[in-house]
Amino acid sequence: MKLQRSVPRSSQGDLRSSLPARVGNHDSATHRSKRPLGRNQSQANAQAIGAGLALVKPGAATPKPITNPAPVRRIGYVLDRFPRASHDFVLQEILELQSRGIEVHVFSLGLPDGRIDDTTAALARLRGPVSYFLAEEEDDAIGTEAPASQMMSTQACWIANQITSARIEHLHAHLAAGPSDVIKEVRRLTGVPYSFTAHSEGLYEEEADFRVLREKVEEAKFVVAMTEFDRGHLLRVCGADVGEKIQSIHMGIDLDECRFSAAECHDSDSVLAVGPLVEKSGFADLIDAIAMLRDRGHSARLTIVGEGELEQDLRAQVQRYGLGDRVTLLGGRSRHELGILMRVHTVMAQPWVADERDRDVLANLVLEAMAVGLVVISIDLPGLCELVDDGMNGRLIRPRDPLWLAGALETLLDNPGLRQRMALHARAQVERRYAAASNASDLARLFNETVIENRIAT
Repeated sequence: MKLQRSVPRSSQGDLRSSLPARVGNHDSATHRSKRPLGRNQSQANAQAIGAGLALVKPGAATPKPITNPAPVRRIGYVLDRFPRASHDFVLQEILELQSRGIEVHVFSLGLPDGRIDDTTAALARLRGPVSYFLAEEEDDAIGTEAPASQMMSTQACWIANQITSARIEHLHAHLAAGPSDVIKEVRRLTGVPYSFTAHSEGLYEEEADFRVLREKVEEAKFVVAMTEFDRGHLLRVCGADVGEKIQSIHMGIDLDECRFSAAECHDSDSVLAVGPLVEKSGFADLIDAIAMLRDRGHSARLTIVGEGELEQDLRAQVQRYGLGDRVTLLGGRSRHELGILMRVHTVMAQPWVADERDRDVLANLVLEAMAVGLVVISIDLPGLCELVDDGMNGRLIRPRDPLWLAGALETLLDNPGLRQRMALHARAQVERRYAAASNASDLARLFNETVIENRIAT
């Protein structure tokens, strides 16, 4: 079954309104192409225009040179959305793999969910092709509101049709459910082996079917856990007999992109918070904490970056407390702009009332802040406490506790020496355990071993 790809009709308006004029004026936002996004730039740009994406090579960051030439390994990455705004660590992982001579073909089950400028910059850095499964067209083919199992089978057939001609030797997915379910079905159709990074959806939910998770782990060549807490959880639900398959490889960030900023580059009294403007982000508690500091005579200022349904409620809260000169809601910002904000603020506060699925999103933000020298206050959640050593390189607090949050902020804002020591400890820990280059080397080794093993077996 050879499936065509087009932009879902429900997405056309949002995409076209945010595109440059050159793209938005194209005569059809549902341009069809049977070719995936690839390295032939004219073909890639044609599909990008039709899909509402612009692959603009000029001015893009130069891809890292291949540092470890070896026989080509062709790996298919199956993701729920790519690039995904909250999962930049996946992009970093792919970039590091391609710098080691591994050819990565990306299969995205949904359209990008980030800003068009961030999407363009991310896609321009890849050497391998990116193919998008566009669900609404397939709904028309298999029936409106098709069951999830039927949609998964259709996605698996779509991938299976492409991996033979692309000579892909191994598939890897991110997320404990969704993409990992799809590659399990692809293996049944094609025999191509798979692995996956187990995080987010499907790992901790009460309704999660751990029997299915165990089956995927048993069939996989290996499974990556990004924290020791996740690895322990997988061992508990899947059994110690699969322990050798579960590899601990931490989330990684690019240390060259996240350059450390010395203390004098940061303001003395500014707090940064980043995330969607929704209840679980805890930003209402953070505004309460800033009001408490103001009442104590402290000049703390707060900048919130993000968009969401609670924007008007948060603005009303700021006005009610008379904090208009101290609290700024900036809305959404690009990754470049966020990097600048991290380098000039004093503290990052992330008081999320988070469930387990949010930990990788929080961890990505926390690691980037720690890398650039921004001291972090975050909630005490399993996995995050592996990043933040309370009192040494940051602070951990209870969620929904504005008084505790205000106290932690006051201590850090009033003690520049303490902040500097914490910032240096944080940077050292990131360099030691969370550098994308070293962590991707471990993953590349696993891919190479798996591909060689499969070649010998066949």
